[in-house]
This record gives sequence, C-alpha cells and structure tokens, in this order.
Amino acid sequence: MSVAAATDEAPGTGPASGYAVAAGSVAGAALLTELLWPLIQPSGTPLFFAAVAISSWFGGLGPGLLATGLAAVVTEWFFVPPLHVVTPGMVVRGVSFVVVALLVASLYQRARRSQERAEALARSRQELLVAEKAAREIAEAASRGKDEFLATLSHELRTPLNALVGWTWWLRRGDLDDARRVTALETIDRNAKALAQLIEDLLDVSRIITGKVRLTVREIDLASVIEAAVGAVQPAASAKSIDLDLTLDPAAGAVRGDAERLQQVVWNLLSNAIKFTPEKGRISVRLDPAASGVRVVVRDTGQGIVPAFLPHVFDRFSQGADGPRGGAGLGLGLAIARHIVELHGGTIRADSDGEGLGATFSVSLPLAPPATLGVEPAAAPPEPASTALQGLRVLVVDDEPTAREWCEVTLGHYGARVTVAGSAREAMALLQREAPHVLVSDLRLPGEDGYDLIQQVRALDSAHGRRTPAVALTAYPRVEDRSRALDAGYDAHVPKPVAVTELVAVVGLLAGRADDAPA
Repeated sequence: MSVAAATDEAPGTGPASGYAVAAGSVAGAALLTELLWPLIQPSGTPLFFAAVAISSWFGGLGPGLLATGLAAVVTEWFFVPPLHVVTPGMVVRGVSFVVVALLVASLYQRARRSQERAEALARSRQELLVAEKAAREIAEAASRGKDEFLATLSHELRTPLNALVGWTWWLRRGDLDDARRVTALETIDRNAKALAQLIEDLLDVSRIITGKVRLTVREIDLASVIEAAVGAVQPAASAKSIDLDLTLDPAAGAVRGDAERLQQVVWNLLSNAIKFTPEKGRISVRLDPAASGVRVVVRDTGQGIVPAFLPHVFDRFSQGADGPRGGAGLGLGLAIARHIVELHGGTIRADSDGEGLGATFSVSLPLAPPATLGVEPAAAPPEPASTALQGLRVLVVDDEPTAREWCEVTLGHYGARVTVAGSAREAMALLQREAPHVLVSDLRLPGEDGYDLIQQVRALDSAHGRRTPAVALTAYPRVEDRSRALDAGYDAHVPKPVAVTELVAVVGLLAGRADDAPA
C-alpha cells in the first residue's frame, strides 16, 4: 500500500482529529473491557478490534495503525500483568492481534475509499446530467431560433418575390393600361431593391461577425448624407401619407466617416420609423450640434416600444414579436446601424414612453478634427453618356442566359459591341479569334470556373504580349471573395446585383474611358 494511501483522510477529517479518534477509541475499548472483564474474559480483544475499525473508518489507515499499536499494548494489561515481563505467549498474542487488526484496518480503509469513489462518481454523474440538460436546452433554443429565422427569411424573400412574379405576369400579357404599367414597373423596381437590401443586410451581419466591415473615411457634410437618406425613403413615407419633417442646424459641424455607411444608418432608422408609424403619422429628423460632436434624432409617432424590449432593440434577429413593434423583418437594420455608429466612435440609443407613444432614436457622432476644412457632400454618380463605351469590344461570360442578355443589352446601349459565352471553354474559343477590350465574367461557371478562365486568359495574354482587362461580375461579394478574384488575375471585382451606372463605369475605366465613366 502506498504512502499516499496510508495518509488518506476522511472527508472533513484532518490528521489531528483522526489520530484523536484512534486514541479515544482505544481508551474507550480499554475502559469497557475493564468494566466487562468478568463477563468477557479470557477473550479481551473484540472491543479493541472495534476501536481499530472505528479509527480506520474515520481517520484512514494512519489512525488505524496507531489504534492497532495502542490496542496491542493495552490488551496485554488484561492478560499478563506486569507489562515489563515478556513471554512467548505474549508475543504470539500480540503478533496475532496486530495481524488481525491490520487486516481490519485495511478492509475498513478500502471500504471507506470505495464509498468515497462511489460518492464522487455519483456527484460527477449528477453534474454531467445537469450539463447535458443545459446543453440540450441550448441546442433546442438554437434549433428553434434557426427555424424561426429561416421562416422569417422565407417570408421576407417570398413577399417581394410575389409582387415581382405577379406584376411580371401582367406585363407579359400586355393587358395593362399606361397607369397600371407604370405602377407595375415601380413595384417591380421597389421589390427588387428590397431583395437586394435584404441580401446586403445579411452580408453586413456576416462582415460584422467576422470583423470585416471596411470604412472609407473622409470628412463629410452630414447634412447632405441625411438629405440623401430622406430622399430615398420619401416615396415610402408619401405612400402612407406620413409627414416627414427635416430640420438641419447649420451650426452642426462636419464629421469624419464613411458617407455611404452613415447614410445607411439614417436610412435604416427612417425605414424603421416608417414601418412602425401608421398612416398620416409624423416623423421628424433633426441634426443638432452636441457637446462633443453632432446628434441625429429620428422621432416617430408610431407604435412605440414596450419597456421590456428596449434593452434588446439593437440585437440581431430581434423584432420583439410579443411587443407592438413585432412583425415582419429580420431585425437586422438596427443591429447594423449600431455597429456602424460604434465603428465611427459614436453611440446610438432608443427611447420610448411605451406602447402607442412613438419612439426616438438618437445617434451621436464626434466632430471631425479642425485641421481639414474640405467637406465633401454625398453625391450620386451621374448618368453615363450614351457613347461612354462606343467602339469597345466586350466579352461577357455567364452561364445564366438572362444575365448574359442583361449585360448585352446594357453595355450595348452605351455603344459597346458585346459578345457572350456560356462557359470558360466557349469564352476561350472566342478569345482565340478576337481579343476583347474588356472581359466581364461570372466566377461560378459549369466545368471550369471563372478562376480557371482568368488563368487561361492570362496565359494567352502572355503568349501574345498583352493584358486583357477583366472584371469579375459575381454573386460572391465577401472580402475574401474579392481578394481571391484579384489574386487570381481579375482587375476588378463587382458584386451582383450591380447598377447600370456602376457596370458602365467599371468597364469604361478598365478600357481607358475614365473621362466618360461616372465617378
């Protein structure tokens, strides 16, 4: 038996108390034996065996050994007094007693340790059961959250798709009058933009989670950013007869930030306000100077926010389904707005007096340092000239016929001579016959993909001593997708859906038509 085992202690029993139990047990056994000697003689050892057992159980093997030694000495008091006389019988009795007592001590020690292991196993099992139950509850909650998210996402995708499919069917029939045709086209345009915004929001959330949101920081006039956002949502407000009031304090200074991202913040706040404000309601937008910067306040007369939901209003995928602001949507806009504001060193908060009493969202941003005074307003790119791409040969590669046709019509409208291909092999055959001024290719192609295609194009260019400008027009918009496309050999990466002005600008820029391309 190891030294560690010999010094084991019972739970909650220290070394001193264990040896005290041993001494006390032997003393008690001796006293009882003295009292009961006329009844139990000549066998005076049973009570001492009990003392050894008690000492081993409560103190471990060490106190058991002490009890054995003390008991071996004390028992001889009852058999052969005086103790200083040593006889063979005394030795035999002492050795026999010690052997039996050690066996008893060892057995009780093992029994005690077995009980401790059993108790430890029981505790571990209970802890595992508790942990397993908690993990199961977390998994079930995550599964429910995933199902709810997918159901909401399906709803948000199907709603605009229903309008797109429905109005497209009527346009294809040709039975609509001019007014209805205009309505149909406006509805299709609005719902297509809603789908694009939904996809962009999902991608923004992915960028936020992975820490890959990038800002183009410059000194900007925040008033122009707010005006652009208000102009973008004005049709939606007018459709509900909502009075949209804009107040811009000229004393509010310039800020440094990403104009597009800050416009996205204001747009999200306004869209949220319009969504939860009933018809003929009122929304006010104010830009005011603040103690250490500027403040943008969006206040509506809508449904308000219940107090229990206020701490969660900026959480991702949170719509407060049980509150007055529950309903459609993925709950991404406000979460994205908060992250963008925080990236600019600002803060955003929501306030509401309760259900039916409207809501107020306040954004505070720091002022730009006074070192620079050139304030750039947020401006939309101009319409490209109809001859922006005149005389250019453009090869478009995409396996989707409708995408090829759109590119062909769009680029052809601005003067380009467009050739289309549905695969990398078909594109290479066309490249062998005539080199285009610009290559526009999807990345996901059947067989050889867009990455394989650009490698073959660059090999062909090397053989002929040229470099064909190439654009990756793709539905893979992540930062890592852009890096991979540029590393593979493309000169530009343009995510789908792409605006007409942007596509024309990129093609013209790569072909050396920068003066004709929009900024």
